[in-house]
Amino acid sequence: MKRFFLILMVFGGWCYGEDSPLPTKVSFEETWGYLYKGEESFLNGTEPLTDICYFSAQLNDIGRLEETMAPPTLPGRLGQQARLHLVISAPASKTLMYFCLHKDLQTRTDLLKDIVRLSDAFQGVQIDFESIRPEDSSAFLSFLSGLRGQLNRQKILSVAVPARTTLKYDAFSYGGIAAIVDKVIVMAYDEHWRTGPPGPIASTQWCEKVGRFAITHIPAQKLVMGLPLYGRVWQKEDIARALKYPETLQLWERNRPLLKRLHDGTPFFSFKQQINAIVYYEDLRSLTNKLSLYHQMGIQGVGFWRIGQGPAALWEQLGVE
Repeated sequence: MKRFFLILMVFGGWCYGEDSPLPTKVSFEETWGYLYKGEESFLNGTEPLTDICYFSAQLNDIGRLEETMAPPTLPGRLGQQARLHLVISAPASKTLMYFCLHKDLQTRTDLLKDIVRLSDAFQGVQIDFESIRPEDSSAFLSFLSGLRGQLNRQKILSVAVPARTTLKYDAFSYGGIAAIVDKVIVMAYDEHWRTGPPGPIASTQWCEKVGRFAITHIPAQKLVMGLPLYGRVWQKEDIARALKYPETLQLWERNRPLLKRLHDGTPFFSFKQQINAIVYYEDLRSLTNKLSLYHQMGIQGVGFWRIGQGPAALWEQLGVE
């Protein structure tokens, strides 16, 4: 039998007790939401979103965008008011990024043409390249500058960047990127990652540090702070692993299950084991805490990863100024 320990942790002065009322509606100048292709049915058309990021057109193995991405049909008032941005993503390959970003390679020229071509049906384009070598920081800025120069000036160019609380030697210079593009979306989530120790996806205390760092390096009118709508489960026992023969015998000895064989003589057995797990997630209260925090900090834009993963009542707590 699996046993799950459900823990929600909210830090800092923005925490509300279980019985306390939620804060009043929080409004921002811009509210962005990420929409996966094929998940359009999660929208009902009444969400207070100014921008929809359609995810995504992904680079292939040689750094090209082969498919044609048609914009989704948005229901209700979203169809009239929301700007559509095509997200350009890339697999986690620093080698591929090296070839895509350096200006002396034909790969970069072709990729820029592909992005411009796919942008025709959208109001904006977002670059989501997350696996870039620190040594390629200048090449990334040059790539963005080249894209800005080729895109129609009416198109909004945005870039998604990882959350930072201090300066770091990497390819994501907040100030350098903000000087080129129209919007910078700070992915203020994954404070705790699936391969590390369990913890909040984005504690309020951590979000405050990320937000403080962001507003000192990115102009207010360009900054969009991302919030997570998802949770994550960590299980403390990991039994999916390769076994040496003595370890296999020890495992059998501990459980003493019935030993079986396939028709060719291959032995196998099965057993049940209790799994202890811990889950961190976001609900209406924790999300409202973070929205209130960002509003108090003077942040003008927020974004949500991703539509369909969070509580439906969230949209009732969110307004557009």
